[in-house]
Amino acid sequence: MKKRNVAGLIVIALFVIGIAVALMQYKREQTALEQPEAGKEPETIVLSMDENPFGVEIKKINENYDLTRDYYKNYDDTGLEEFKITGIFTDEREYIVELRESGYCKYAWLDEEEQVVYIEMTQKQKEEWIDRAIDEIDEELNSLESEELYKFTVEDDYTVIKLDIDQSALIDEVGEALIVLIYDSELYQIFNGNEKWSIHIMVNDMETQKEMMNIQFPKEKFRLSPDMWEKVKTNE
Repeated sequence: MKKRNVAGLIVIALFVIGIAVALMQYKREQTALEQPEAGKEPETIVLSMDENPFGVEIKKINENYDLTRDYYKNYDDTGLEEFKITGIFTDEREYIVELRESGYCKYAWLDEEEQVVYIEMTQKQKEEWIDRAIDEIDEELNSLESEELYKFTVEDDYTVIKLDIDQSALIDEVGEALIVLIYDSELYQIFNGNEKWSIHIMVNDMETQKEMMNIQFPKEKFRLSPDMWEKVKTNE
């Protein structure tokens, strides 16, 4: 009787183990099916927040992530407008990943030959993006109204940016604000049909109102630095 009980327990144990193995195999297969195609995800989670004792998610960059138009397996540009974005102030990979995740456009991809980012979107998406660019410029200007060491002015057609700056202002801080204004002004012009966009940037010393920079960007490059005041002193 005892031998039968032992044999029965062994059979039950083997049955349970078999079910567990089958479930594990099924889970592995499901996980494999749910994994994105190579190049589809910009990053792979190496360690989740729950697994990391420090509570920080650790990711690894997916080197196979496709920045080109081939990323889109069912690409269809019917009814879309295409725009070339020539002036970006960040890494191209980071820029394209952010655009694809934002939903601002239908497609965003890198032309490897031209090394230029292309955006394709509907009329509605374009109009929303133009409004968003205007709002971001207004918000940036409003947030800087209380600044005493520098002041920005942007013309209504977004082709001219003026900056009055004191020598004691933090150059990096001013530069960050200027990049926001330039980028959104660029998009406003491009999305309104001006592919050869241009922004007239004028920088004056706040105290003397003497000109320190007068360029046409992006044809001419800008660089805010303490050296600008040397020009003022030279002209005195």
